[in-house]
Amino acid sequence: MKFSHYIVCLAAFSPATFANELPPILDFYPLCSPQTINTANDKMVYDIDPDLLKSSNGDVLSHRDAYVQQALVEIQRKASAAGADAVIIDRLTVGGIDRSIALQDGSNRAKSNTQQIHVITTAQYVNLCDDTQLSSDPTPYNSKGKAVSYTQTTVKLTMPNEGNVLKQAQKHQAPDALITTDSAYGIHIGDSVDDLLLALGPHSIQLQLDNGASVYGYGRSLWFVIKDNRVAMITQDLGLLNGHGQNQIPLSENYDSDNWVIANKVHQGDELNSVKAHLALKKQGDVYSVSGKNSRLLLTFEDYNESVSQEAVSRLNSFAILPLTTIDEHQVNFGNFDNIDIATLLTLTSPQAYTLQPQQLSNQIQLIESGAKVLVNSNVLLGFDRQGVVNSIKITESMFGAQTMSEFNAVLASYNLPTIKSELLARYPNAEDNFDNIMLTEGGVMLSINFDSYDDDAQLIDLTLHF
Repeated sequence: MKFSHYIVCLAAFSPATFANELPPILDFYPLCSPQTINTANDKMVYDIDPDLLKSSNGDVLSHRDAYVQQALVEIQRKASAAGADAVIIDRLTVGGIDRSIALQDGSNRAKSNTQQIHVITTAQYVNLCDDTQLSSDPTPYNSKGKAVSYTQTTVKLTMPNEGNVLKQAQKHQAPDALITTDSAYGIHIGDSVDDLLLALGPHSIQLQLDNGASVYGYGRSLWFVIKDNRVAMITQDLGLLNGHGQNQIPLSENYDSDNWVIANKVHQGDELNSVKAHLALKKQGDVYSVSGKNSRLLLTFEDYNESVSQEAVSRLNSFAILPLTTIDEHQVNFGNFDNIDIATLLTLTSPQAYTLQPQQLSNQIQLIESGAKVLVNSNVLLGFDRQGVVNSIKITESMFGAQTMSEFNAVLASYNLPTIKSELLARYPNAEDNFDNIMLTEGGVMLSINFDSYDDDAQLIDLTLHF
């Protein structure tokens, strides 16, 4: 920043300025570290003035800036009520909803129109030191509600996430676990993504597939395949993540229980003959199906040897609901992360900060206490803060399909990582040796590496770096 600009900033936020009615939103951090008296998360929803929409040909987000300014004034008023001297905006997300719902009789008339701006913010209410001068270090969002590097993007959202997504999911009242030939948990084949999120709440994981579809997972074993913004398939066995991959997803009390029921009679674990008494099953290879009008219910059974002296019993294990026509095979479409030098970050010597781009956020494990994790490939997860800046790396055995140890070691080699404990201790000489784990805490960096045994030549299983 030019020196003259810096002088103007200092003058603009002199003590006289802070005497104004509303606390200012700071464009630059104070030279003296302020005291944060509250961190407020807000979501403000504004119905767009119809006259404004007419003047802009109905483009909701063309009025973004006007409503952002209105939201910022609301934040300033709340900060004033809290006794704050100033406000620092850490996060600001703007979404536009433009949606019409037709009458059920098929009429072209609209039953309801929703045209809104949603402004989601995280703001620090701060008290300043006696020295109120500002530095040349810009805050994440300035008093105009724009980042230092600002690009206008128009995005239509149904309902942006707000606050702690994990807490939202835990508090969400799950629908009854009823299964039919075309629905599960109240969601039917053909329902919209909006319907899904409203009924089931925040999803645990999302994946982008190479056939253009996406997947929303709930818990570890309830999956909804989405194509053209509609539910195309519901299944308990997606066949993408292996057991290790599923274990990266926290358990969900809402969706990992075995309390689902079909036709008010059939439950998981019921014997095949009992299920046949209630459902018109038709054998298709290794599974059984029940046909509906526009979809089919597939049931898989597994043989259990419950006694040495008795024959194996075939019991209901899982379900899937598909359209009558076959659907494509699933493969995850991983994003391009060539802009992030993971190997250099693992040396612990690089000050480089990397910001994830929107196209890199398509594959995420979301409901994790420490925040969402992006899947780079089958072996790597990246954590990130609210501004999208990478703040953690996890390298682990494959989460998708089978992988030999030599194949995993080749992945480690691609990031210039040793594969055995003794070599890693030599790489990180200040690390603490905890037998099958080594740990290093240095400044703001924490490194933890797990091995398959206590031995010096133990194989690396997973590595997690927080910075």
